Formats: sequence, structure tokens, C-alpha cells
Amino acid sequence: MRSGLTPKLRCITDYLILSLVSIFLLQTILKVFGNDRLLVESIGISYDGLKSGFIWTFFTYCLLHEGIFHLLFNLLGIHFISRNVEYIISEKKYIQLLLFSTFVGSLFWVTFNRDFGFLLGASAFVMSCLTYFCLQKPNEPITFLLFFILPVKLKPKYLLIGVLGLELYGFIFSELQNVSNIAHSAHLGGMVVGLFYSNPLSDLLTFPRFSFKFRGSSKTRNNHFIKEPKYTINNGIEQEVEIQIDKILDKINENGFGSLNDNEKLLLEKAQSLLNKRK
Repeated sequence: MRSGLTPKLRCITDYLILSLVSIFLLQTILKVFGNDRLLVESIGISYDGLKSGFIWTFFTYCLLHEGIFHLLFNLLGIHFISRNVEYIISEKKYIQLLLFSTFVGSLFWVTFNRDFGFLLGASAFVMSCLTYFCLQKPNEPITFLLFFILPVKLKPKYLLIGVLGLELYGFIFSELQNVSNIAHSAHLGGMVVGLFYSNPLSDLLTFPRFSFKFRGSSKTRNNHFIKEPKYTINNGIEQEVEIQIDKILDKINENGFGSLNDNEKLLLEKAQSLLNKRK
């Protein structure tokens, strides 16, 4: 799925995988000695933990997993799905996708599971990447292993519809009935974030960046110049749009304008309107 792209020696996905494996090894060692409960209570998210002020667990819960199969499932998703998403979006947007999907997934889960244990795992992020990829390349045939055994070839849009149907069914008839340990609500939260970031308008939503500068002042104190701090805010919109437009222009050069999907065409129109306003 990465035609024409040069892989990085080390990317965010690699570091994420290494982090998850390392923390799982630590978790396993602590479990052998019966001391893993404190780690789970400190990093895993629960309604009781949030009431105690553990607000950081909205993000840290994704670092822990319930067992080896839970970890392997998420690692496969991160390697085969999230990695491809990282290759087609900017590093900044990829980090935002990771953080927002993790937060929204935990928020959805806490809303419907106030009296039901802990939430662990990076599944919300995997689901956000799956949603993003399927919406960006809905008609590009892909091959995946059904039950990790049978190779199946289909268009991403049909895969997304199937996954969404399974998650909704599991949420309504399993999670809400407290008959399953699978956090379908967290998965759905991640999918909502993937849907949002697949919209070209999300490229115009960036966090302000603060840079502090010092410049000399004419004021003196005890015969010494005083440097007064001055800060500026740069919201990074131009840089983010430029990255996306460069990728779209490369695609036009290789395959023609007809190869663009509706989202990419809309982004070009938005970028053109921004340029016209500044002229």
C-alpha cells in the first residue's frame, strides 16, 4: 500500500511499537511477582481513578494490555494500518490522530462503563487509523488476512462498513449488556476521530505554537540593560496545508487530476480560496 514512498529508518510507528512491547514486558514481570495492580491502577483508566484525579489516564491507558493476544492484535493493526497512515499524512497530524483518538476513545468508554473495571490497550488508535485510511482510499483494493489465515481482497470502503457494523452490534448487544470485555465504545470513539481527520477541513484545525523571543530594551536598571520577553503565536496553518497540497500535486503529476478523490479536490478548493483572500 506504499507505492512510490521511501520508508523512514525510524518513524513514530516504530517508537510506538517499541514502547508498547517494553511496557508489556514490564507489566508481565510485575505480574509474575504480583505487583502489577499498582501499575494498572496508575496508568489504566477507570471511573474510580478519574474521580481520584488520575486525569492523565485519559491518554496513558493505551500503553497497557490485558494479555499477549491483546497486545499482538493491536501491534498488527499498528504495523499494517497505522504505519501506512503515517506515510500519507504529516508527522504533526499523525501525532494529533494518536492523541485525540486515545482521548476520545477513553471518553466514550468512561461514559458507558462507570462501574466496569479498567480500560487498557491502543485499539482506539488502531480504529481511527483504519477509518482514516479507508476514507482516504475507499476504492483502492487491498488484501488482508481474514482470521489471520485466509487472504481476502476487497475495497477499503466495504471493510470499513463491515467493521463499523460489528462494532455497533458489539456495543449495543454486548458492552451495554455487560456480557463482553471488548471496549466497543472506545473503538467507536476512535473511529469518530478517524472520520473527523479524514475531512479536509481538519487540515485547517491546528494548535497554536508559542515561540519566545528576547530583544533589547532602552530601559535600564542598575546600569544593566533589561531584555523584555516578547512572544508570538504561530498557528501553523500554512505549513500544514502546504504539506497536504504538495502530496496532492505529486499525485496529479503521477496519475492526473482524475485520480484525486472528493476530499483531495475539496482541499485544493479550500487552499485556493485561502490564497485568493490573501492577494
